[in-house]
Amino acid sequence: MVLYTSMPIELVMEGIDRKYEFKEVEIEGVKLIIEPIGINQGKIVKLLSTNPQDFLNPNFSPGKIINFSAN
Repeated sequence: MVLYTSMPIELVMEGIDRKYEFKEVEIEGVKLIIEPIGINQGKIVKLLSTNPQDFLNPNFSPGKIINFSAN
């Protein structure tokens, strides 16, 4: 793969070796994949639903920080 960019390679490759930890939680009957950022907080990574209305709900937008119970 060839990448043409004016950015320094250090910026392009920053974080590439970081290990991500994801967790599946259910909030209001909707399953979400989150990246834990605290004890009971996480950032939404992906919405796992077959209901199109869930994707229109701004509370389930990717990148949003949510509180969840650690079960």
